[in-house]
This record gives sequence, structure tokens and C-alpha cells, in this order.
Amino acid sequence: MLVGIMHTHAAIVTETMAERTAQYPGQIYNVSVVYNIYRIVLPLVLLVTSIGPSSTLLGDLDPTLFVQVCTAYAIFGVVITFFIPISTKVLKSSHILTGSVIVDILAITLITYSSGGMVSGLGLLLIVTIASSSILIRGRVSTFLAAVAALSLIYSELYLALSLDTSGNQFIQTGILGAILFATSLYIQMLTNRIYNAALLADKQASDIIDLEKLNNEIIQRMRTGVVVVNTEHQIVSMNSAARSILLPILEIDEQQEEHPYILPAVLTEQLELWKINSKRQPQPITIPSSSRQVQLNFAFLNPDSDSDVLVFLEDNRQIVQRVRQMKLASLGRLTASIAHEVRNPLGAISHASQLLRESVTVTNDDKRMIEIILDHCNRVNLIIEDVLDASRHDDTTAKVIILEDWLRKFIDNYRATHELCDEITLEVATPEIKVNIIEGQLEQVLNNLFDNGLRYSDKKTGRASLLVQAGIDSKEGDNQPYLHIIDDGPGIDDEAEARLFEPFHTTESSGTGLGLYISKELCEANQSQLVYNRTEAGKSSFSIYFSNPDRVMA
Repeated sequence: MLVGIMHTHAAIVTETMAERTAQYPGQIYNVSVVYNIYRIVLPLVLLVTSIGPSSTLLGDLDPTLFVQVCTAYAIFGVVITFFIPISTKVLKSSHILTGSVIVDILAITLITYSSGGMVSGLGLLLIVTIASSSILIRGRVSTFLAAVAALSLIYSELYLALSLDTSGNQFIQTGILGAILFATSLYIQMLTNRIYNAALLADKQASDIIDLEKLNNEIIQRMRTGVVVVNTEHQIVSMNSAARSILLPILEIDEQQEEHPYILPAVLTEQLELWKINSKRQPQPITIPSSSRQVQLNFAFLNPDSDSDVLVFLEDNRQIVQRVRQMKLASLGRLTASIAHEVRNPLGAISHASQLLRESVTVTNDDKRMIEIILDHCNRVNLIIEDVLDASRHDDTTAKVIILEDWLRKFIDNYRATHELCDEITLEVATPEIKVNIIEGQLEQVLNNLFDNGLRYSDKKTGRASLLVQAGIDSKEGDNQPYLHIIDDGPGIDDEAEARLFEPFHTTESSGTGLGLYISKELCEANQSQLVYNRTEAGKSSFSIYFSNPDRVMA
């Protein structure tokens, strides 16, 4: 929500800056508005002053012309200000602006003439006009307008001198005023250029800052690390997409708070308070309920002040765990090579010697029983070694995205063709085109083990080796997590056995090694997935694989 507001604000500011810089950067833009108001107020003030009781020179020479020009000038100002918006292309044209300023110059010149010329002092009003035009119209046109104003005054004074015998000689004053107009124009142009360049630089820097802010927001939104800003009341001020995805199952909402409705979950609040007491303390990882996520927390103050808002960083440990698991499997591969050499050779010698001893005619029945025990345990040790070796025999170590339904159908067909204990395997796919990112060989090993176990226990209880395989997408985390359920018809697992279900070498079968589920769980976690056991509503056993979202893995 906060990021969306920031994006909207940035877009509005950028558009506004583009409009201003196109004609008037920064404060220069407001000069046109002020000058338009001046166009209206000036002739109205002159009219009101001229009809006052006090004796003035306003309109003294030609009252009718004075009133007509003031009225027309006021109407012109109203039209320019209210009926032609300043943002239209007409007023952005320097030709139209130049024409409107020439109208101003002619109107003030006629007002000055009707009031007796330079002796009235109204010619000084042209200084305001020339100064404003030098701001609004950049370049040599401003100097041209100063020349037009000076020539208008000179022509007006010349006409008065030739037409009126009583007119005083004001040519020196007119020349001085003309020089002042030129000086004003040049000086204002110099100041305007400086302001314009400074405004352009400021607008460019502001635009760069906005672009950088948008880039930072985009980066933060796409970060795989969750970022949360929390105020002193433990309200969530803002959070990125990764944080929302991680915290969605445990987010607390206060409906009475409109500005910050989300409250930091209690488990994070507890860790935050402990961190505030001792900032050097490393927060403990938290586990998100009904999720395969284990999240590592880190905290930092936004400002050095301890009363400021706090940044909470949420890091999903699945990638770290994946790398650790892969390193563990690589180490396991090297270990199994040593086991194959150091253990299997003497084990084979023991087994071979026992078989030869069993075939001896001098061996008693009691001794044969002992030899059978030796051979059984040799076979058991050999099975353990085989299971450990299987975990490191896959050449395909590159994960890739597969369509789960298509892959499962091929796997089930191959499994049925190669296994006799397989009466029925039913596949139900709730969501088509489910994609997962997985190492195919390792997923095949996991499902082989789960199918073997499920069919065996179903056959023991019902006399029919059957399985139900369900695939779909779990959206309760907000992460669209693909899942796979393998449900059998067996008797289920008691609570005591369930607590140690995935421990190595733990088995309830006399002939099992206790490594199948352990290795399956390790392989799942090496692929950023999670293997869990639970019971269905009907009480049946279900082994579930929760895959990581492939879109987030490849982001």
C-alpha cells in the first residue's frame, strides 16, 4: 500500500516537473500567474484613482481615451487569465507571449499619453512590463521588447511636442527611462538565465532522486529477503512482497487502525523486544505454521535514535538449507565411496566365509543357526550400505522446472510396469499445469520409497496394494506452494513412532534399514521442499511433499 502511494506520488511529481520545465522552471512558472493578475488590477486601480475627488494627472489630456484604454486593458487581462488557460499550447508559444507583451506596452503608452506624457510618471510602469517579459520570454526577444517600449515612449513624447504648444520638453527624461528599460531587460535576462539553469539542475536532480527512489522500491519489492518497517507501537508501516508472502499466515489485523492495519505478529514482537534489550543478541529463527519456511530474523533501527522505527529483515532459510543439504550429500557421496571400499570388502569376505562354513559337513545344527544369523546381519549391513549409496548415485544434479501432472503420469506408468505389488494407483490433480523446480532423479527416488511403503502397508491391512496420489497448489501461505500427497490404506503410525519417523536407522520393520524416510527427507530439503507426515480427515496415513514455488526460486 505504502509503496503504491509512493509510486503514484512519484508519477505525479514527474509529470508536473515536465510541464513546468517545458516553459517555466520552478518559481519562474508563477511569474506568469502574478503578471496576469497585475494586468487586471493595474487598469482598474488607475480607473478608480482617476474618478476620485483628489486632483490627479490621470486622463488629464484625454479622459475619454484614458477610460477606453483602461477598460480594454482590464478586459484583455481577464481574457488572458481566465478564458485561455496558461497550460494550453497557445500561451506556451513565444510568439503569442511576445504579442501579449506588445499589447501591454501599447496600452501603458496610451495611458501615459492620455495623462500628459512623461510628466505623469506613468511611463515607469513599463519597467514592470519589461522585467516580467524578460522573465517569461528568454533570449533576444526581451531586448526587442525593451526597444519597442522605448520607441513607444519617444514617439508619444514627440507627438505631444508637435501637437501641443504647452507641452514641456521631456525628451531627456524619456531617454533616461528608455536606457533604464534596456538595463532592466539585460539585467533581468541575466538573472533569469541563472535561475533557469539552477531550476533545470534542481529539477534534474529531483527527477534523478525520484527515479532512484522508484528503482530502490522496485529492488526492495523484488528482493527475496523480506523487509518490514515497524513503528514503536509494533504496527507495520510498510513491507515488501517477500515479507508479505512470508508473514501472511500469521499477520494480525487491527480493523480500528485505518492507516496501519497490520500488527507485527506476536512471535516477531517477542524477538524484537529481546533484541532491543540486547542488540548484539542473535534472534532465533522462527517457523511459520503450516509452512515449510523457517525464517531467520535481523533487526536494525532506521535512525540512531532508539525510539525510531525498526527495520525487520526476514530471510527464508530454505536456500541456505538447500546448499547445506547439497554439501551434506556431496560429503555423503565421498563417505560412501570409503564405506564401499573399507566395509563392503571385509563384509563380503565374512559373508563368503560363512556360506562356505555352512556347506561344511562337519557343522552341527546349532552352528548352522549361528551361521544363518551371521549371514542375515551381513545382508542387513549390505542393505544399509546400498541405501546410503543410492543417495549419491544420481548424475543429474541440476534442478529444472517440470509440469508435475505429466511427470507423475509417466512415473506411475513406469512404476506399475516394474513392480508386482501394485494393484491400483489413483492420481488426482486439483490444479492443472502445476510446475515445480526439482532434480528429477532425486524426486524419483523419494517417490519410489514412499510408493513402496504405502503399497506394502495398504496390502497388509486390506489385502489390496492401493494408493491415492493428490497434487495441487496450497495458496494459504500466499506463495502458491505446490504439494503432493501420497495416501495409503494402511493402519497408520502411532504417536511414538511418528515422533522418530524421519530419524536415521529408525524402523518398525525387522528387515528394514531405517534410512528410506531419512534419505527421502534429506533429498526433499536439498530441493527446497519439505516432506511431512500427517493424517487425513478419514484417519489415513499421508506423506506430503510441499515444493517451493518455482517462480520465487528462479526470481
